[in-house]
Amino acid sequence: MPRLDMVDTSNNNGIMTKANWLSMKKYGVRAMVAKLSEGTFFTDQTAKTSIRNAVKAGLHVNGYHFARFTTVAGAKAEAQMAAHCAFNAGLGKDAVIVLDFEATNSGWSRNAAIIKAWVAEVKRMGYPKTDVYTMGSWTNSMPLNNSSRGGWIANYPSNPAGLKFYGSYNGWQWTSTHKFPGCYGGFDVSQMYSNYYYGTTTHVAKPEKAIYYRYNPKMIYARTPINRYKDIAFKHKVDNFPTGTVFTIAKVINYGKITRFQLANGYYITSNQANVNRLYYSVDGGVKRVKSVRGTHRYKDKALKHVVDWQPAGTEFDVAKIVKHGDTTRIQLANGLFISGNKKINKFVK
Repeated sequence: MPRLDMVDTSNNNGIMTKANWLSMKKYGVRAMVAKLSEGTFFTDQTAKTSIRNAVKAGLHVNGYHFARFTTVAGAKAEAQMAAHCAFNAGLGKDAVIVLDFEATNSGWSRNAAIIKAWVAEVKRMGYPKTDVYTMGSWTNSMPLNNSSRGGWIANYPSNPAGLKFYGSYNGWQWTSTHKFPGCYGGFDVSQMYSNYYYGTTTHVAKPEKAIYYRYNPKMIYARTPINRYKDIAFKHKVDNFPTGTVFTIAKVINYGKITRFQLANGYYITSNQANVNRLYYSVDGGVKRVKSVRGTHRYKDKALKHVVDWQPAGTEFDVAKIVKHGDTTRIQLANGLFISGNKKINKFVK
């Protein structure tokens, strides 16, 4: 039978324990690839723990993103999703971030453009090692990766014994139903032909140092779900709010070496910039271009009282400058007109 060099897992397998990975190692497994994300709508919550447990078991760790995009813009958005999920799951720069491309075959020209865009954006986001996974019947419909013939190809013959398919690629996924003692269910396993997925280290990336607001931004929105607390020590939770919720900040309160935001009702929320972000652009923020999220009005005045016209969702605006208006800001355009400086209305492009 082909070798059991690498196993890929997802939420369908549940959280993989250290004992699971150690069991697999006895049968020759050297590396794993965890599902990180899909499209721009799904993050695999099992990835982080499964990856950490694989590291503890001494395996090389990698991740994959299931593609749903059909355009260059979509490819870039999904690449950003994949890179963020890779970092949050603890993958270091030596991990391979794989594009699982098997949902929509748009033909060589379109596939080439959108795959190239995804790969370039993942690399720009800080992950230099990428690869493309697809089915055997699609190998001539897209560029794969790296010099020569990169790529990781799936093909499940009814009897794989003695076969060595796709030997000029990085690897061949030869079954999706392999059983390992002590592990629940069937697994996708691959025979690898290069060391590309084995890296040089199994260390998990260190998280970035938390950064807290030291000034009052007045209004913020939640990057992640946010808890409110009765006390500054965050021991007595009151309730929880979803990503995107807007809060008005009354005060910034020092708490040891960090800070908390206090709301007008006396409750507290985090001021960690990984969890919250100021709602309006800052005057000195250096923003050069924004894009309308759901459509936006242009106005003659910075008070936004005199409407000129309506611009549809997706319209991009070059920013002349950011101007202050009370506790908020406005974006002034080159023609002197104004649009809202609210990041949820006109999102940052560059």
